[in-house]
Amino acid sequence: MRKLSIVIALFLAAGFVSGQSLKPESPFALKAGINQGTADSLVGTHYWYFYVTPGSNRLTVRLKNPTTLYGANLSTVLTVTVTDDKKTWKVVKTATSKINASEATFISNKVDKKIKILVSVAPPNQNLIRMGGDYEIEATGDVEFADAKSAADPIVRTYDPKVMHYSDSYGAVKFLADGTIQTSNGFSGTWKVFDQQNRIYSVVLGQIRYSLQFIPGSGLVRPGEPNIIEFQELRR
Repeated sequence: MRKLSIVIALFLAAGFVSGQSLKPESPFALKAGINQGTADSLVGTHYWYFYVTPGSNRLTVRLKNPTTLYGANLSTVLTVTVTDDKKTWKVVKTATSKINASEATFISNKVDKKIKILVSVAPPNQNLIRMGGDYEIEATGDVEFADAKSAADPIVRTYDPKVMHYSDSYGAVKFLADGTIQTSNGFSGTWKVFDQQNRIYSVVLGQIRYSLQFIPGSGLVRPGEPNIIEFQELRR
């Protein structure tokens, strides 16, 4: 198989398929249509996969909405790596916040058998200032998609609490599929969907009630304030 072509882009919009994995050994299955996530230098690399089949195909990733700092645009570079599951070849491209370099497209030549394709989207290597942004990723042409391993709500995962005054008390926080919450330090609570389209949840943990929005790649933030993370998604 020759080189795939990729278009890189960042965009987060309600109504599109959304999700990602922070674990290279367990990538998230791309779905048909537009998938999206938010690259965050304080969180880590996202991992995806799909299948190419005999014929031609294209993988597209577009940089749309880089992270800003106090309203100013930051110089953002996303690194996208595409390889097969056997790691016999690798193609690396970057997308930047510059208008003329915000897209890149790679189109594969015809293949003679079904191949699993792995894709990683890495934010800038910066752990002092939050950098990255929203992106969308789409595979088209002669491709196949696997079912996601879990149909659970995207909030179902484990977090590192960042809420003031309570982070030391909670320990790690696990949101479970049955609508309950458990913490490593003995607190318990519940969660429920308030606005599914915008991924906003009502959360009660201990004696505290929160209104939180799930942002892929970051975690649970204050609604409308994506840079204020209350519960940060754990990488592992």
